[in-house]
Amino acid sequence: MIHTVERRPPLPSGRHPLHIRCRDFTIVTFLLEEDKQTHYVYDAIQKLTCVDSPEKLFAYQFQPPEPYVTNNGWEVYDIVNEYSRMGVDVTSDSWRISLLNRDYKYSPTYPRFLVVPTRMTDATLNYAAKYRSKARIPALSYLHWSNMATITRSSQPMVGFKQARSIQDEKLIEAIFASNVPVVPSGQTLYGSTAANLIVDARPMANAMGNVARGAGTENMENYRNCKKIYVAIENIHSMRDSLTKLVEAMQGTETNGQVSRLALHRSNWIKHIGTIMDGALSIVKNVHVFNSHVLVHCSDGWDRTAQLVSISEICLDPYYRTYQGLQVLIEKEWVSFGHKFSDRSGHLAHDKCFVNLAHSGGNAATNTIKDMQNKFYKSNYYQRETSPVFHQFLDCLYQLMLQFPTRFEFNETMLIELHYHLYSCQFGNFLFNCEAERTLHRPEKRTQCIWDYLNTEKARFVNPLFDPMKDHDLVDGGGVLFPDTHPIKYWAGLFKRTDEEVNGSSVEGLQEQAEEGPLAL
Repeated sequence: MIHTVERRPPLPSGRHPLHIRCRDFTIVTFLLEEDKQTHYVYDAIQKLTCVDSPEKLFAYQFQPPEPYVTNNGWEVYDIVNEYSRMGVDVTSDSWRISLLNRDYKYSPTYPRFLVVPTRMTDATLNYAAKYRSKARIPALSYLHWSNMATITRSSQPMVGFKQARSIQDEKLIEAIFASNVPVVPSGQTLYGSTAANLIVDARPMANAMGNVARGAGTENMENYRNCKKIYVAIENIHSMRDSLTKLVEAMQGTETNGQVSRLALHRSNWIKHIGTIMDGALSIVKNVHVFNSHVLVHCSDGWDRTAQLVSISEICLDPYYRTYQGLQVLIEKEWVSFGHKFSDRSGHLAHDKCFVNLAHSGGNAATNTIKDMQNKFYKSNYYQRETSPVFHQFLDCLYQLMLQFPTRFEFNETMLIELHYHLYSCQFGNFLFNCEAERTLHRPEKRTQCIWDYLNTEKARFVNPLFDPMKDHDLVDGGGVLFPDTHPIKYWAGLFKRTDEEVNGSSVEGLQEQAEEGPLAL
């Protein structure tokens, strides 16, 4: 939860300030009477937060004041039950659960169990793994209820300068794309009965091509039949981290005496990034539901941008994921099980460099040092190169959907803010690890509390009173599928403890228009 801690020089009043920034955008300043008190608090926070093992985090000591009403949160996601709910082995026999990764040796960052085309043998999958980064082969995420079209996810192909190809990878994708295509009596696949399928590369085209120098890259579409490819152009984790830093500065009024800096909001490009993710998700939703197409989604390693696009698309496509329990299942499936790097992206194992002791600097030099330090920490974040607000952006996109479709979600904004808080709090064991294999090693289900038990116990606080599940049966309302408008994106004021008028008022729009035309005279 701690972002940075500054031990600053004493004030003219004789008080000794300790300035703490938290990852939920709270700022706390302690003004202590004695320097030794400041030193003690500073050292205590540093000792408690700078740890080298997940098992030293707060979750492994935390016990709720009273037992939670439910205690089955760790079982909320069961792969057999969830994929059966979608239709695997019920309405479709084109898919099977492979045990190839049961010991996590096949692909250490993937789930233990993978849903793959029935016609693909494990021997073929072994060869296909060599062609995908981290052996994250195309695997089933979602089977659509209306037409058995699918969303699959993977990592980038290992193409390289030599334009390498893999027959096994091509056959795997062909099998995925043929999973709901009719077969004629002769046994031949009847192509043309569905629209062209889609490969979605979540990266900007230049970034995808740049990875060729690292031996990776993107698909050569001459090798994949009956499909096309699009680039969504979601920026990398470093751009998103920098964008959030600028957004936080604008929201907290770092340069404007605590007032929201509306021009700085615009210059953060945060709204642009959220809009890009929403645009990509809308393309996937249309291809799956309207065009009956299969969609394969990947970025570089398939655990950041891929998780964002797949999750938002599934929430739009399937009313179940818009229920209280369904959201829990979705997060466990697409984020926890498929290996989003929660530990790295959230910075749980904090580094000592986020603690800065300036207590014995003096005069103007101290002021200048503080300014230099702030530039280093809050603008470049050089000390945490792997942190990035990937899951935060997912929650922000979900917030945008809830604004546009206020009756279609069983949970409310307060629940999203609570999830964001516990992404960093380390109070529960769900979001502490980088992959399922790590989670299995540290056994949080035996030694920590589960966030879903907490949220289910407190459900009354997080339920949306406007929720109307009957809307999902009305063809006028899309028949259960949401098609979001990706242009009226708003800043999520509540997450930053601001009012909507402060950050989304009409004067903001005017300021943004002026900023696009040219510099403002302030």
